Amino acid sequence: MRTPVISTLILALLSVPTYAITDQERSVLQRLKTELGSVANIISEAQQAANQRDRRQVDYQRLNDDLEKIQQGILDAINAERREPRSLPPVDGDYR
Repeated sequence: MRTPVISTLILALLSVPTYAITDQERSVLQRLKTELGSVANIISEAQQAANQRDRRQVDYQRLNDDLEKIQQGILDAINAERREPRSLPPVDGDYR
């Protein structure tokens, strides 16, 4: 009973797809990261221009925190290591 469970777990772990982004996707994500940097600057400007006595305030801290999380996720994807195909030993070819 234990061997089939272990075998199933090993098979499940080996069948998990890997995530690898293409060069084109990496380039677009890099551009997006740059654009989000500009958005962060605009948010900072808006925060400085805000009327502190206004009844309705934008929560700039929360907005900045969320933007940082998004930027970090994009950075993680850009910096993800690529998985290169591994070398496998050649097959013998003699099955008799």
